[in-house]
Amino acid sequence: MTAICYEIVTYRTKDTDQADMVREDARALLTSQPGFIAWTPFKGMNDANERVDLVAWTDHHSARVAAQMVANDAEFADFRGSVATVTSMAHYFAASFDPQPVPAGSGIELGRFRLKPGTEESSMRVAYAAMVSRHLTHQPGWRRQHLVKLQDGTFIDLAFASDQDHAEAICAGWIGNADCKHFLSMIEPVSMEFGTIV
Repeated sequence: MTAICYEIVTYRTKDTDQADMVREDARALLTSQPGFIAWTPFKGMNDANERVDLVAWTDHHSARVAAQMVANDAEFADFRGSVATVTSMAHYFAASFDPQPVPAGSGIELGRFRLKPGTEESSMRVAYAAMVSRHLTHQPGWRRQHLVKLQDGTFIDLAFASDQDHAEAICAGWIGNADCKHFLSMIEPVSMEFGTIV
């Protein structure tokens, strides 16, 4: 999987209450963009007009596309208008830090499967990693993915999304994708369930 891209923006707003409102509107707009993981908003402890936004993306390309949208699209005009000054804005990565939160309300998909006879686990894992990094991480609402091996030799694909609807949509999006097709050719599905983290 590619390194998570962090966008860190430090700035000052003109009016705290109005800035809070348009900031939340901007965050809601970005949640549907491919590659979005999370937006953590900070306020200054001594001055609430001092702001830092930490936005996590699955890859640098998604972060750059979104930054252009925020800078130019009309739907972000109120957010731009709430900013008095921008101190800095840059992209970073932290390979050892786990940035993909899965809070209450997030959707989850549990897909249980076995390997087809003759399939090497190592080959399946390579195919799984390619499917996740090249396709699934770029789907709207995707948050995190884990492959779990059980004691009986079966596996669970544990996938998290922003909500259950997105979890189901991501799963439906496997159809027709070459990386997903390659992975599916190696496994025998046992069961699939969807739910919501409480």
